[in-house]
Amino acid sequence: MSDMRQLLEIAKSDSPPARMTVDDIVVSGRRRVRRRRLGRSAGAVGGASMAVAALVLATTALLPEGSGPGDAAAVGGPVAGQQGADAAASGFAHTFTGYELGDYRVVDSMQVTSGYQSTAIERSNLDVGDGPAITVHAGTLTVYRPGVFRPERFSSGSRVVVQGREGYATTLGVQMRFGDAGTDADGRRTLRTETVQLPALAWQYADGAWATIESDNIGERGVPAQIQQQLAERFAVGQPTQARLPYRASYLPAGWQLVSAGRSLVPGDTAVALAQYARQAPDFGSLTTRVDLDDPETPYLRVSVAPVETEGPYAHPVTPPCSTEGHFCDVKIDSRYYAEVQDQSGTLSTDEIKKIAEGLEFADPAEPSGWYPVAGR
Repeated sequence: MSDMRQLLEIAKSDSPPARMTVDDIVVSGRRRVRRRRLGRSAGAVGGASMAVAALVLATTALLPEGSGPGDAAAVGGPVAGQQGADAAASGFAHTFTGYELGDYRVVDSMQVTSGYQSTAIERSNLDVGDGPAITVHAGTLTVYRPGVFRPERFSSGSRVVVQGREGYATTLGVQMRFGDAGTDADGRRTLRTETVQLPALAWQYADGAWATIESDNIGERGVPAQIQQQLAERFAVGQPTQARLPYRASYLPAGWQLVSAGRSLVPGDTAVALAQYARQAPDFGSLTTRVDLDDPETPYLRVSVAPVETEGPYAHPVTPPCSTEGHFCDVKIDSRYYAEVQDQSGTLSTDEIKKIAEGLEFADPAEPSGWYPVAGR
């Protein structure tokens, strides 16, 4: 069963108002769907076609046993609260903070890999007719490390100048699903897939260092070209700060390594931390776009910390804590939070997943100042 189908079914079971937008449905459903990958999708509610895009970007790292908040030990290199150039060199540092432009807000750096950082761009005060104005996920900002990005997807567009440096404004084809008026034999709304051209911008924020803004939605729910240019003009890199997480691990399978650290960009995902590891790390050294860290054919391991959920069909933590069908194990941290270890490719045995889960040691998820510093290999 696809993620969007699950979300639509969840929304149907919750009986949302007829004028509820698909953005609202995704936010409502995503809080209940913890172990699913969500693609760019759109649908129609009450006869109107509404678009929504959801990017799954996994995040956050694990540190070895014996290291604690502020300790020097870290996976694969020296960190322990280091800042500045040393933090940036480790590959898992945030180098920019959020800012606003009218109804648009660039969120603080959310996800870090050894090649780039990504974050969400939100649009607030969106009038949807009846009811209060809403905030939607409108686009994504990605900031690549110097020398990593090749602007091939953008260079066929128009040349622009951003903060005195070279850039390109273009449109990119994005596959989206739209809801039709009909339903299938089981009463579920039918969907069609279309390729939609959405505005995108790539520019050099420093010599040889590129950033991109891509609209993840259509019309006023996305990020128009003129807004992208204005957001790029206001972008600035600041002092690097080391990524942190609310847990460390005493065990990981041999050869598995961290590939991303931070939080999820998926709208409505309530996880406060996510981690993604790969048995064979992808190449982050020469990129034309973000790496697909949710390819189901690639051995990836996800670790997340999220608020306990007791309602809905996907309540967590589950009992018994490990599922062979879903290739995951839940760990109750306290009455407020739980952790989940999931092998989304089904590569690891249940015993291995359980061993990882049982080896987790936690800081207080509600107190980020006490989280453990993250380092790459």
